[in-house]
Amino acid sequence: MVALIVLMVGWAIPSQLQASGKAPAKILFGNPIALSGPYAPGAMMTQIRSYDLWVETVNAQGGIYVKEYGKKIPVEIIRYDDKSDLGTAVKLTEKLILDDKVHFILPPWGTATHFAIAPVINKYKYPVVGITVSSVKLKEMAPKIPYMFIVLNQPQEMGAALVELCKELGVKTAAVIHHTDLHGIEFAGNVVPQLAVSGVDVAMYKSYPLGAKDLSSLLKKVKAANVDAFIAFSYPPGTFLITGQAKAIGVNPKLFYATVGVAFPSYRDTFGANTVEGVMGAGVWNPKVSPTAGKWFKRYVKRWGEEPDRWGTAGGYATVEVMQKAIEVAGTLDPVKVRKAIASEKFDTVLGPITFEGQFNTYYPGHVGQWQNGEFEVVDKATRTTKPLYPKPAWPK
Repeated sequence: MVALIVLMVGWAIPSQLQASGKAPAKILFGNPIALSGPYAPGAMMTQIRSYDLWVETVNAQGGIYVKEYGKKIPVEIIRYDDKSDLGTAVKLTEKLILDDKVHFILPPWGTATHFAIAPVINKYKYPVVGITVSSVKLKEMAPKIPYMFIVLNQPQEMGAALVELCKELGVKTAAVIHHTDLHGIEFAGNVVPQLAVSGVDVAMYKSYPLGAKDLSSLLKKVKAANVDAFIAFSYPPGTFLITGQAKAIGVNPKLFYATVGVAFPSYRDTFGANTVEGVMGAGVWNPKVSPTAGKWFKRYVKRWGEEPDRWGTAGGYATVEVMQKAIEVAGTLDPVKVRKAIASEKFDTVLGPITFEGQFNTYYPGHVGQWQNGEFEVVDKATRTTKPLYPKPAWPK
């Protein structure tokens, strides 16, 4: 009976087994993330390469200094493919904690997947600093998931910035489409009412299934609506599909906006800088926001042979910078103490200065970006560094 109780306690709270004794050979970070399925392109661009570059950088310096052990300890990521499936992500998170006995968890990709693992990381008291999670529900949920911290800008901020920009530019009519994943449903549900209140007539409001391979019939309806603004709440495969088919069909609104994927350099390079000139997208970071950002940009390009995206990649790197510095401040691998450090400290990162209020990062360089002359510029009114290009030039022939 005693053995059974000890086993159950050890199984339920493995983090308590990490806090004392001999220093581990490595600090293990578990990472359940999409290596396949519709989330995989975003995962590679926004998180995986940033995480791997961070590991190489930290280990080249000898590791993370942990005061409890009086030395630096190298880091290692144990990564599994969650196949863009929520249930798989949950199972893999538990496997990493219980079987692999990782010290910390790095998040998966996508809003719905973050939501899925939140109960697990809270059950075992593993702090997670998320980047690819954005939801109107998070503010309400945050007190119930105290081990989840969010770096990315949220729908309320991005939606308000987009609506304000539409109003400033004189947009009168809009067509809004969204995929049926949580991200698309929430973003559209947040923005459409705001557009209406601001005087924009939403002439079309339609959804499409995540993973759709052909949206031409939907886009023909957008063209027929002849609106000022086209707004798509989409993930990378959908964003690329929508852009290619919109160009082919001749959907030429004055404002063309999509969320995830527009900020990817591969988006610019796939269609050409001249083609995407004036296209707007969510988020926005670029190497001009600070000297630190510029140096990191060059380092990323040197390592991977291509540019980071202009929204979340730097944020992905910033999340592991936060984890590293929180471990150093806490002086231990005890995840509960590391969580306290995350909640209370200020972190200087490649993204910018990060502090958390109610588990949410208080700073992001911008909320609406636009491709201009090959760079994704900050154009939302509050944080603008460049004047928005409006109307967007027509697609080149």
